[in-house]
Amino acid sequence: MSENRLSALQSEAFVLLPDTVQDLEDFVSRPERYLVSLDAEPRRAAALWRERLKRHPYGSEGLLRLSYRGRELIGPALWDEVSGVWFALVDCVQAYLETGSGLTSFPGQSVNVEMRHTRAGAVFGVNGDRVLVDPTEFIPGLLDEAERYSRWVEDRIGTLDAPTTQQTGALRQALVDRTR
Repeated sequence: MSENRLSALQSEAFVLLPDTVQDLEDFVSRPERYLVSLDAEPRRAAALWRERLKRHPYGSEGLLRLSYRGRELIGPALWDEVSGVWFALVDCVQAYLETGSGLTSFPGQSVNVEMRHTRAGAVFGVNGDRVLVDPTEFIPGLLDEAERYSRWVEDRIGTLDAPTTQQTGALRQALVDRTR
C-alpha cells in the first residue's frame, strides 16, 4: 500500500501478469511474483493493461488490495477485474447512503460486498469478513481511492473504465446530507 497517503483507508491496485497463475496457493502467498503495481510501476502496468485489451474486453484483471486502519479488507485470494471491484465498492456505498444497507458482489462472482448501518457506525464486509468502520472517514477514504484509481485509468489508459468523478461527487454530497 502506498505509504505517503495518511488515510484510514488505503488501496493499491495491481495488474496481473498474463498467463501466470497456475497455482492459486502460490499466488496468494507470493502475489508479488504475479502482479505489477499501478503505483510502483505505472508504465509497465499500463503496457500490460493495453496488451490485455487486445485479447479481452477489459484490461484491469489483477488485484485491488484494500485496508482500513491496517486491517486487510481485500487481499490476494480475492483477485478479480479491478475496475469491476471498484464499481462494486462504489455501488455498495451508494446503496448504503440511500437505504442504510448496501449489498453488491464482485463482477461475475459470488464475493459479496456489504455495508450496513449500526449504532456504533457501520459494518463493512467483503466475502463474509466484516469490520466496524466509521462511515464519516471510511466513505470519503474509499471515494478518494476510487477517484485516484479513476484518474490513473484515464491518464494512463485513456478510458473511463472506472467510477466517475460525477458518481463519487454525488456520493460525497449524499454523505454530507446524511450526516446533517
